Amino acid sequence: MEKQLFYAKDGTRVADSDFVAALRSVDADKAEILFIHFGMNFGMPNTEYKRDEILGAIYGAIREMNVTTVLFPTFTFSFPNGKDYDVKKSKSKMGALNEYVRRQPEAIRSLDPLMSVALVGDKKYLAMGVGRESVGRDCTFDMLHREKGVKFLFLGTRPQDCFTYTHYIEWAAKVPYRYDRDFTGMIHADGGSYTATYKLFVRYKDVIPGSNDFADTLLAHGDAKMCVLGDSEVWTVDEAPAYKLLCEKIKAIPDYMLDAPLPSSWDDALVLNGEMTSL
Repeated sequence: MEKQLFYAKDGTRVADSDFVAALRSVDADKAEILFIHFGMNFGMPNTEYKRDEILGAIYGAIREMNVTTVLFPTFTFSFPNGKDYDVKKSKSKMGALNEYVRRQPEAIRSLDPLMSVALVGDKKYLAMGVGRESVGRDCTFDMLHREKGVKFLFLGTRPQDCFTYTHYIEWAAKVPYRYDRDFTGMIHADGGSYTATYKLFVRYKDVIPGSNDFADTLLAHGDAKMCVLGDSEVWTVDEAPAYKLLCEKIKAIPDYMLDAPLPSSWDDALVLNGEMTSL
């Protein structure tokens, strides 16, 4: 039976079948691997359903695409603040659906305390085989770049707002306004605990990230697809063209990913405000 999940501002209803149709319209079902960013911005949730029922219906629509491997970022932002990372218990701050999937029995979560992901599907090494450079060599993004058929899905959000993969591209392009910084803390996993150090490719202080036209360029070239769903949007972005385009843009304009010109000097003071803000 169809579930009416949201009520948009214009009065239209958004059902679970609308999610399925939207995902297919942006070719999510044609991916071999989906990396999913989520925002619950489709309208007013239907109070007839509990929160987990709505999230379960959305997750079901994603699973209906029959993509062999799906990944959700489950970053906690707490490890740089000296908090332990518990693979099973540390909650994600990447949205309600991401936290819902993290708690599912079929999901596995990576050990990376800085840029963890929850994975459902075949290519488990994308979560289980990560190295200790969270946005660098052998991170999940680095391994995704070596795969084929990778799409990034933005469900209820836009690439301009939360495309974390761009930081990996900045690492690959060796941008001058970021550097590798070590973070050491306690990790709890598989019934044991240990101290570990991971690197993160952080911004220097006073470097201001910005938005730009890369998503529209990809859309115009057919390397991204978009549709409206309720009060928000659904996008897919193909990994390989996005990587190529942004590398070319950054090579031509080193501050392409920034809102202000490159600073004249670099300050490596770490900016922390409740959570890590320098990524």
